[in-house]
Amino acid sequence: MAEMGLRHLLAHSHYRNFTFHFYRSIREFKLALRQTSFDVLICCLSGTREPRIECLLTMEEIARHDAGITRIVLANDSVEAELIKHLSPTYLHGVLSKSSPLAELQQRMQDLLREAALGHEYIDASLLHHESRSLSPTENIILRYMTYGYSLMEIAQRLDRNIKTIRAHKFNAMTKLGVNSDVGLLSAADLLVSLPDRNIAYNQRPSHSV
Repeated sequence: MAEMGLRHLLAHSHYRNFTFHFYRSIREFKLALRQTSFDVLICCLSGTREPRIECLLTMEEIARHDAGITRIVLANDSVEAELIKHLSPTYLHGVLSKSSPLAELQQRMQDLLREAALGHEYIDASLLHHESRSLSPTENIILRYMTYGYSLMEIAQRLDRNIKTIRAHKFNAMTKLGVNSDVGLLSAADLLVSLPDRNIAYNQRPSHSV
């Protein structure tokens, strides 16, 4: 989504209390952050590898140093949104998909920005659902081995498991990540090995009373 598309998405009367700044790169945003304080960071992705990794590393950095900033990712499609929900190394306040119907996308963005303006933390139920279905340690390590080029048989030998068990873990990982091919699974694995450990990073998430 280009800047024009973002402006159209955010062209809503409920956002009148916000001043929007648009940056073409993470580098531009970080330079601006030295001089300007922000309440919300919306990272808009294109579905490609490098921007996705750069975005999530930046979100993790923001969570450590500017925890008061509401962190939102606008994924290219539902597949990318699912990967980010499962594999982000730190808590995100919202993960939206450009492929969602416009009215739904605007409503969810409105909810996030309204809560940010009030100083509240909007809890995205879909993110809580994904946290409860995060990858197991075995599923995690299988994906990492796959990224390094190991076959399922080689992974079974290294983990001292039978091949049926490894296949079952692989299937469970695919189900949790919402992918239906090895290509999709490898994209998830690539993201996994490029980011900080999710379990450690999630300790930074503030606690909530429900």
